[in-house]
Amino acid sequence: MKKETASALALVYLHKHNLLQNGWRFNWHNKKVALGTCSYNKKKIYLSKWYVELNDKAEVMDTILHEIAHALAYHRYGSAGRGHGKIWKSICKEIGARPERCGKNKLNKPNDHHKYVDTCCGTTYKRHRLRKNARYSCPKCGVTLYKGDKAKASDLSIQELLNDILK
Repeated sequence: MKKETASALALVYLHKHNLLQNGWRFNWHNKKVALGTCSYNKKKIYLSKWYVELNDKAEVMDTILHEIAHALAYHRYGSAGRGHGKIWKSICKEIGARPERCGKNKLNKPNDHHKYVDTCCGTTYKRHRLRKNARYSCPKCGVTLYKGDKAKASDLSIQELLNDILK
């Protein structure tokens, strides 16, 4: 689907459900791991430009309604409406969204190339980007996986990577 069409649909449905009138807005995000998100504090719903460009109108429309259901649940019930609980599921049914937490497995997904990949304690961790000056650690043993101040893994030579591992 074209981004312009998705933007128009998001705004139409925000208006239809009286969210635009209550300060809610629409915006794009660059995430490759989430189809859409809802920010309660910022009163914004976001769609992934990657997923929108790769999927059809039905899937994108369901994602828009999914995020609008989050906004409505929070608008009506406050923090009790957060998440994918009974309130959210009920609103999904009311507005015509699938009351499912994640998108279908059949969705076209953006490339799964991660710049940062590390394995620790039997689990593989992947990231597309690192926050500046942030440390990413294994939740099981606490060993540092990545540091946001290091060069991109793709920019390092194999020898530099080996030297870093052997330190």
